[in-house]
Formats: sequence, C-alpha cells, structure tokens
Amino acid sequence: NGSEGCSTERSVLSQAATSVSIYVILALGLPLNGLGLWVFWCRLRGWTETRVYMANLVAADCLLLLSLPGVLHTLGQAAGAQEGVLCRAVQSFYYVNTYMSICLITAIATDRYAALRFPLRSRAWRSPRQAALTCLALWLLVFGAVALPASWLRAGESFCFGRGRTRGPGTLAFSLLLFLLPLLVVSFCSWQVLRRLARKRARSPPQDAAHILRALHVVAANLATFLLCFLPLHVALLAMLVARWTDAACPTLQAVAAFVQATSRVANANCCLDAVSYYFVAKEFQEEVGAVLSTSRPFRGRIK
Repeated sequence: NGSEGCSTERSVLSQAATSVSIYVILALGLPLNGLGLWVFWCRLRGWTETRVYMANLVAADCLLLLSLPGVLHTLGQAAGAQEGVLCRAVQSFYYVNTYMSICLITAIATDRYAALRFPLRSRAWRSPRQAALTCLALWLLVFGAVALPASWLRAGESFCFGRGRTRGPGTLAFSLLLFLLPLLVVSFCSWQVLRRLARKRARSPPQDAAHILRALHVVAANLATFLLCFLPLHVALLAMLVARWTDAACPTLQAVAAFVQATSRVANANCCLDAVSYYFVAKEFQEEVGAVLSTSRPFRGRIK
C-alpha cells in the first residue's frame, strides 16, 4: 500500500507561504469587494440581468473572503486532529461560496451568449426577476450539493483538510463534478461570444469596431481568469483522486498534495480578480456592445 503511513503534512515554509497568501488575498479582496458590494447594492438605481448576477457574485466573493480566516484555522490543525462541527461548518461555508462563484460566472456567460445568439427570442425570458430566481436556485443547489458530502461521510473519511490532511475521495469527486459542467458551459459560451464579436467587428465601421474590440478584451479576460483560477485546482484534485485510486507511491502523493495546496491559493485569488472585472463587464458589455449589436431599437436596452 503506497499510501499507508504516508504523511502529506505541510512543511513550516509551506504553511507560512499559505498563511501569507491568505492574508494578502484578504488585504486586497476585502476593500475591492466591499466597494463592489456598495456600488451594486447602494449606488446603481436600476436592476438588469447582468447586475443581478454581478451583485450575487460580489456577495459570494465577500462571503468567501470572510470564510478564509476560518480556513486558515483549519489548515493549522495537526495531522490526526479530530474534525469537529466548527471545522465542517467553516469548510462548508468555504466550498459553498467558491462553487457559487463558479456557478454565477457560468450564469453570466450563458446569459451573455443567449443575448447575442437569440436576441429577439431571449427577450421573452431575460429579465431581472428571472435572473434573481436563477440566483436563488443556484444558492439552494450549491448549499445542498455541499451539505451531502459533509453529512454522508463514511468512517475514516475526512471533509476538512488541515496541515496533515487532504480531502477525502468523496469530497474530491464532489469538487470535480461541480466544476466540470460549468467549465464546459463557460468555455462554450465564451468562445461563441468571442467568435460572433470578432465577425461583427470585421464588418463594422471603425467607431463601432473599437467598442467591439473592448468587449472582446473583456470576454477574453473573463474566460482567462476563470480558467487560470479554477482549472489548475481541479486538475490537481483529479490527480489526487487518481493517485489514491491507483495506490501511488508516497513521493507521488506528497507532490500531488503540494500541487493541490498551491493551486488552492490561486483559486482564492479569484476574489480579487472578480472585483476588477465587475466594472469592466458592466460598462463595456452592457452599454457599448449592447448598443452596437442590438438588432432593433426596442432590444437596445435589454443587454444590460
């Protein structure tokens, strides 16, 4: 048994690097997302589909940031430490807001694609009220999906991960399944939007082409941020799951565990990167590209 007696406990240096990265994310993310929360909930007068999704995204990012001190506490637990209710609650809170961010980014990409691919038909079902109901359904879905692996653990399985503990197989499988579908949807919708914008830009006069080019940059940056933040983590989780299933040697398990730890910190940085994209998406895509790509005057105000 290659994994029997194998320790994946973090070194002192790795533990310190993890702590510093979380403090940096908190220092940058809290003011950025606090400002975003204030703008979306207090300053914007009219609610549109995109603004509803964005307001929920900034709320999920803020809640994720608030969970990081608790995660920092669980990371400091020694190998073999007993998992308590507080540990599982903090870990569940972290998972909920991480995957809620992923689901909301998916919803934004889908809404953006529908508005461009079916501009007239989508008017019948694209509305702030429908976006709010979609967000409510996503919150309930993610809460339920996180609660299942947290409450149905078998003997010897772990849900929390501490200094000498990695996620159990059930939690790993849950994380991968909850990411795979959003990955496919975001990639497909973003690619289709980029293609349509590029074609439209090639046929547009110079003044309109400049607006479309800015929107191309926004959509491409959103897709790149999503892939950069979340794909490495889930590749690492898949590697960990495969290593356990194949009973990999201890050095392999230790290397994969270190990979998971590093990519987890990269995924947390999404809180800060989202805060930058809130404003670019709201301004560039809604106001400029929505006006250029609208096929009729009544639809001009709908891509918001």
